[in-house]
Order: sequence, then C-alpha cells, then structure tokens
Amino acid sequence: MKDDPPETTRRNLLWKSVVAGTGLGLLATALAWARSLSPKVLYEPPTKRRIGPPGRFPEGRTFLSEERIFVLRQGNAYRAISAVCTHLGCTVGEADGGGYHCPCHGSFFSETGTNEAGPAPRPLPWLPLTVTGGALVVDLEGEVGPDHRLEVAVEGKPQ
Repeated sequence: MKDDPPETTRRNLLWKSVVAGTGLGLLATALAWARSLSPKVLYEPPTKRRIGPPGRFPEGRTFLSEERIFVLRQGNAYRAISAVCTHLGCTVGEADGGGYHCPCHGSFFSETGTNEAGPAPRPLPWLPLTVTGGALVVDLEGEVGPDHRLEVAVEGKPQ
C-alpha cells in the first residue's frame, strides 16, 4: 500500500513544530526590521518658547493664549505662571479681585497660584523665564518657586 499517507510520528510532529516556530521567528524578525525603516517621531512643539521682547509686556498681568501662561511684570521683574488647571487641564482665567479661576469645575487659585477651592489637587506651577537674543523664553515643562523672578534691564538684557 504505497498510496497510503505516511503515519504521523512523534518525530515528524516535533520536526514540523520546529520548522513552524523557526519560520514564525524569522517572519517576526523581518517585520520588526521593516518597521524600523520608518521611525516613529512625535512632532510636538518645543517646550521652550520665545514669547517676545520684555518691552512687549505692560506692567501687571498679561495672558498668552497660545502658550497658556500668564506673564507678570513688576517694574523690571518678570515671572510666568501656567494657566493650565491642575485638575483636568482646562485654561484658567483671571478671577475678579485677583487670583485665577477655572471655568470647568470651579477651582480657584490665589495670586501665588495656590489652590484654595475646588477639585484642583496642586497649585499652578511657576515657569522659568530666561532671556535669549533679547526675547523672553519660557520653559513650559520646567518649574520654579513662586518667588522666582527674572530681572531684566531696560534694553532687554539681564542685569
């Protein structure tokens, strides 16, 4: 009976398993290599942003919607505080009588950024400012204390 298919033995089954496993491993390696040819790059804006010359900011508080920050100026001293609520990331606005108010869930922050009411778990972060090429630069990922100030001379260069 030469027409009957060969009987499957343990040795044949083991050999087929080894061949299938090797083939799958080679296929996975080839796919990983092919995928590496197109890199995954996140095109996110830089965290350090030029916000303009110091003379652009009048005395008091200026809101920059693009960066979601408030720039505070007192004489030649500049400070920046984030306008991103620490609860769910809504943009806070100026509150009547000072401080900051989140319109989403009612959090209230004092003028120093301390969370005083509502569900916000943390104070608003103060952001570091530097001067580069005559322009103020804010680091949106950095954090400094509420007493940090950048002193800038009239020409826009640090003192």
